[in-house]
Amino acid sequence: MVEVYKSVLDTDEVFYCSSPVTSGKRYIDWLESIGKKFVDIDSADENYRILHHQEVITPNRQHAQVIIQNLRHKTGKIVVDPTALPHIPGWTQQDWRFFWQQVIEYYITTAFFINDWQYSNGCVYEFWVAQKKGIPTFSETQQPLNLKTGVNLINKAIPRLKKREGNTEFIEQVLQDLEKL
Repeated sequence: MVEVYKSVLDTDEVFYCSSPVTSGKRYIDWLESIGKKFVDIDSADENYRILHHQEVITPNRQHAQVIIQNLRHKTGKIVVDPTALPHIPGWTQQDWRFFWQQVIEYYITTAFFINDWQYSNGCVYEFWVAQKKGIPTFSETQQPLNLKTGVNLINKAIPRLKKREGNTEFIEQVLQDLEKL
């Protein structure tokens, strides 16, 4: 599927907008509002998935699409929107991370991160990919987002994630990898 991007991206400048889809601060807020802890979305029951889609995924996508449209309008550049892809049956969160890693590594020249990205495993991973590749990174308001600032944001998010999710192993591992850069 990564090759599809190659067939349509014939420009030297392609932007990417990293956005929480299934997680992020909105997910943590929702969990707190219903008094629940983290549930692995890949193994959640149908009722949970429906509510999760309604309370987290749809609002995350709507917010991202506003930011992405603004970026496209202001810059005149192609901006890859990860929220535009539909659910792919059988794909896990790991599959999505691997897919977006390849897209970022092969095609992206600048990456933007939706506010509160540091609460999302996928966004934290994408930040690491961009930093590792030397891709310039910015906030959703187009302010520079350097390695030090990103690491600080992640460090501040971890206690809240631990309280609600319990398991922050993945983000902590990515954080260690970021600190080695």
